Amino acid sequence: MQLKHFKYAFLLIILFILLSSSISAKEKNNLIIDFSERFRLVSWDNPITLDSSKEGGTTFTRNRTSLGLKWKFSKKAEIYFKATNEFRIYFNPDRDFNIHEIFVDNLYFKIHDIFSLPVTLTLGRQNIFLGEGFVMMDGGTYDGSRSIYFDAIRADVNLNDIGKLSVFSLYAQKTDELLPVINDREQRMNEHDIRGYGFYYQRNIDRNKLDLYFLNKKTDILDNKSWSLSVNTLGTKLSFRIKENLDLTTEGAIQNGSIDNNKIRTFGGHFHLDRNFANRTLKRVVIGGIYLAGINPGDKVLRGWEPPFSKWPKWSESYIYTLINEGGIANWNNISSVYISFMTRLFNKGYLHTTFNILGAPEKNLALDFPGGAGKYRGFLMINRMNFVISKNLTGHFLWEHFRPGNFYFNGAENYNWIRFELMYKTKTRRK
Repeated sequence: MQLKHFKYAFLLIILFILLSSSISAKEKNNLIIDFSERFRLVSWDNPITLDSSKEGGTTFTRNRTSLGLKWKFSKKAEIYFKATNEFRIYFNPDRDFNIHEIFVDNLYFKIHDIFSLPVTLTLGRQNIFLGEGFVMMDGGTYDGSRSIYFDAIRADVNLNDIGKLSVFSLYAQKTDELLPVINDREQRMNEHDIRGYGFYYQRNIDRNKLDLYFLNKKTDILDNKSWSLSVNTLGTKLSFRIKENLDLTTEGAIQNGSIDNNKIRTFGGHFHLDRNFANRTLKRVVIGGIYLAGINPGDKVLRGWEPPFSKWPKWSESYIYTLINEGGIANWNNISSVYISFMTRLFNKGYLHTTFNILGAPEKNLALDFPGGAGKYRGFLMINRMNFVISKNLTGHFLWEHFRPGNFYFNGAENYNWIRFELMYKTKTRRK
């Protein structure tokens, strides 16, 4: 769909919703105001190049402010608006300060029980997180943690005893051109404009959970549209209660499609076994694995996993930067992993999550510059994250990630360290 046509459809459906909701049973004005302020201090040495001589280290703050307003103007209809600003202050390297953009983070209309059916329709700019985020989470890879929205139409159908079905059509832009931006800096959201649609089905069966999904993703690789990508993802997620305090989750998906005239045939999946404890200190142990297929340079069929709408730090906040020179930030593919994670309580409302991760590559990478190695062992990644609660509205965490590269990388590839400190303040008030 061309951008101008998308805008027209967007406005027409908004008008339809406003008209339909105006004749719904009314209630007193119900206004919910939410506010959040997030402060982050981030520092790393050389996760992008694994070479300290290239002076890739940096230290900066991320300061994100969001203000949201939800107006329930009838028993079945609501509108939500959220504006956000995120600016950075750099200590190294030194950069001029700018307030950056104030943008529309969310703007959607939602109608429940539309036409007296068990259907909820959500139209507009919205966050869509499905399952564990393996295939659906982030609509803007290149803006970091600033936002995750999609411009989308979504219908959620309550099927009572047989589950819930979500059907959606979405649009994720290279830069935001749909809604106004204050102090526009042409913030890059994605490498290219992305269009997609799909369905996601969820059902609880006794103490087990089943997810089934299909996604289609299309994007023009070149601006003249002479080279494009189209990929379909069909997958399932199963969660089993083996016994009390012991759960197994498995998820896998196959992909087919094409990039220009090259076929795509690939697979990706992960699993984790979770054991919970009543112990005062040790609370949980997780053993897991990841497999995301890679491209064999000698194969005419492209077998590298293509993250549908999920280029985000699902497994590591730092390693997504090491992937930049392999195909883009958070471009998870050609990765295998086994890991073990421990969750321990340090103090009241303070928990430490420690993960030891052995990373591999299903296929060798023959690039001479980066990664530059001849093996399939990516390296050892250790993640330590301490979450803490200060008060009802104020939380925080401290994160340290350490990576030791293996023979997948060039001789002399160096370790890196990546740290982050965060404070998050959230509040919500209701007015009638």
